Amino acid sequence: MKVKLLAALVLAVGMLAISSPVVAHHGSASTFESKTVNAKGVVVDWLWSNPHCLLKVDETLDSGEVRHWVVETQAPANMVDAGWSKTSFKPGDQVTIELRPAKSGKPVGSLSKVTFADGRVLSVERQGGIGVDLYNK
Repeated sequence: MKVKLLAALVLAVGMLAISSPVVAHHGSASTFESKTVNAKGVVVDWLWSNPHCLLKVDETLDSGEVRHWVVETQAPANMVDAGWSKTSFKPGDQVTIELRPAKSGKPVGSLSKVTFADGRVLSVERQGGIGVDLYNK
């Protein structure tokens, strides 16, 4: 009887350990709009960290109000394959960001593409599944 109880306990703990990564990861369909919007502004901060990199951009609206965007990308390992690095941005860089905004209306979103003032573009999409997607227009 003790052997069966111990086996059941080990099985239960094993199943919990295996299932936790599945529960921990999330999709973005319920969080972000399907349409993209553009925002032109100044880089405030670039956080190169797991589980998602974050870019903070201040956009000055026509009214003079400043909208503080916080947009997420994928994990650094995925971003390297698309040509991004921890030194891709510095505070003060002039950029136009293309993003899927949050359904809540808050200035957060999922980043699709960044265009620098000099025409360089960084995209979260990888060309052919691998390699750099950094090009000049």
